[in-house]
Amino acid sequence: MVAIPDGFLVPFKTDGSISLVDIDGKGPYKLTDDQTGKWFYHRVVWKDMDLDGDLDILTCRAREPVIGIGKDSEMLWLENPGNYYTPWRPTVIAHGPDIFVIDAVLNTTDGPRDCLIAAQFFTSSLTIYWVDNKIANWTDASKIKSRVIDNSIGNVFDVTVTDLNNDGKPDLLVTNNGEIGSLYAYEVPSDFRSGDFKRHSIATGFKPGKSGTGKGAPGAAMPVYPNTKVNASKPSILLSGDDDGKAYYLEPVSNEPSDWLYSMMMFLDAGDGTVGELSFADVDGDSYVEVFAPSYSTNELFVYRFT
Repeated sequence: MVAIPDGFLVPFKTDGSISLVDIDGKGPYKLTDDQTGKWFYHRVVWKDMDLDGDLDILTCRAREPVIGIGKDSEMLWLENPGNYYTPWRPTVIAHGPDIFVIDAVLNTTDGPRDCLIAAQFFTSSLTIYWVDNKIANWTDASKIKSRVIDNSIGNVFDVTVTDLNNDGKPDLLVTNNGEIGSLYAYEVPSDFRSGDFKRHSIATGFKPGKSGTGKGAPGAAMPVYPNTKVNASKPSILLSGDDDGKAYYLEPVSNEPSDWLYSMMMFLDAGDGTVGELSFADVDGDSYVEVFAPSYSTNELFVYRFT
């Protein structure tokens, strides 16, 4: 089945939901029953939140009226009841996270902890949540802790956990989206609960092609190894330009862990519209990755290949 989160902040799109559609075309089966009002959703993360052995849905939702009152945002999970014909029971974890959240396991001085890292767009914060217990049961609200990693970079668009500088430790790859957007790396400290997340600016100066409400650049970034069999060095980075209508490839200048310099190449210019989140995979089995870039404004999907 395919999970479809939908809705957006523009008029007539604010009444979103999460649905499942069978790959043979049956559905959609609506899993949300928003009795608290209209919400829009952006991402589904499949994760066993209550440790009962089946996968629940972790997601964020928001309401962001262009005018008037009623702004709100929540991170929540939907409990899998063993079927997809009835709505799944929601449990709100926190207010503030609004669009994208990922899950990760990060180290502390007394062992690893299960974490959720939220890229908070409307509330302008990069925040981490965790269960203060070695057994990560997210049903016990008294054990859920949080801290702000950074609330100084504006509208946080997305976050990914990866070892960017090849030092054997995890880093955060983060974008902020706005009139002048940037791509950042954060070094995860040995204990994420109290240590300093050191920030590095990888690229900046991204601007939307057209001005307007909600317009910004860049979009999501993701680490990539062009050859799937060559992964012993630093990964490169694929970056969507979002509302600047472009897509970029960034390559590390050296393999030194202390060197955060990258060369950047624009490989797609689809005009002044919107290029959405990139995806990639080796779809033809030659060990080299293909990159898929959706151009929303021109209604096209571009495919590139590494050689």
